[in-house]
Amino acid sequence: MIDLFLFPIAAATMVLWAVWRVLSPLAQAHHWPTWLSLAVMATVIAASVVLSMLADLRREIRDRQLRRRKDVMQQRYPLCHVTLLSSGKWFLTDKATGREYRPDESH
Repeated sequence: MIDLFLFPIAAATMVLWAVWRVLSPLAQAHHWPTWLSLAVMATVIAASVVLSMLADLRREIRDRQLRRRKDVMQQRYPLCHVTLLSSGKWFLTDKATGREYRPDESH
């Protein structure tokens, strides 16, 4: 568990240190303000955080839509287990027999 938390922090620290080492001499050579390197790094960090939050939001919306679609199919066929296949088609299993249920066929 610590590895999942510690390694990204260590990697981010190393990357930020390397970026600082590159940007500081560049800023001094061009006579830019000394805070410019920090501003660039803060902007990159903020953009990364915002993009991560947007990705999480998109994932949550997609999961809610999938749950909603599955609930609709479960209500439509209450005697079946409902599974969404990777092809986008629904696989219905009759709860009583455990066999595939095909709603378009006569029983």
